[in-house]
Amino acid sequence: MLPFYLKNNNMNKIIISLILILTIDIAIEVLTTNYIKNEIDSESIELVSLFYNKISKEELVYFEILSQNIEYPDIVFAQAILESGYMSSTIYLENNNLFGMRFPERRPTVALYPNKGYSLYECWIKSIEDYKIFQDFLFRKRKKTRDEYFDYLSRLYAEDSNYVFFVKKIINENKNILLYYDKKIYIKYIKYKKKNTNLCEKIKPQNIV
Repeated sequence: MLPFYLKNNNMNKIIISLILILTIDIAIEVLTTNYIKNEIDSESIELVSLFYNKISKEELVYFEILSQNIEYPDIVFAQAILESGYMSSTIYLENNNLFGMRFPERRPTVALYPNKGYSLYECWIKSIEDYKIFQDFLFRKRKKTRDEYFDYLSRLYAEDSNYVFFVKKIINENKNILLYYDKKIYIKYIKYKKKNTNLCEKIKPQNIV
């Protein structure tokens, strides 16, 4: 004998509707998860389409700085923005050089060769990799504190006496990226990098400018 609530047609309709809604929600979640997984796993996918309308060029630079385990990534990000003029300077566009790096004489480098006195790189990612080498060389005896690093940039790195002022200004203007960046997309970027070792071939200056 059926329970009382199953004899009620209205109650039956409500129960059936709830079951259908739950089934549809589960199906959507499974399909979405599989889509994202396939998107990450696909070696043929282009990075530009992977981040299309989801990531700015500034975020992409910051993600790469984070992935290189560079000390004081917010300072280095601001340097990249300042030195490259938001990825619009001639040195950046011609040399893939985000930091206005001169071709080094003493330390190791991943720069290809000097061009107009500045290091020329295969792509902007290599420019960030070279900054990591520069920073490791600088910290080889002792890591500088944040204040000491600002002092070094002011006295020895930059030609402009207002350099640190502008670096700090850019940091303050980009807190939405530096403090609140999308960690899910960052993880996605790291996974993509691991599967695509030829990332420089996939990301050219025109893709992020």
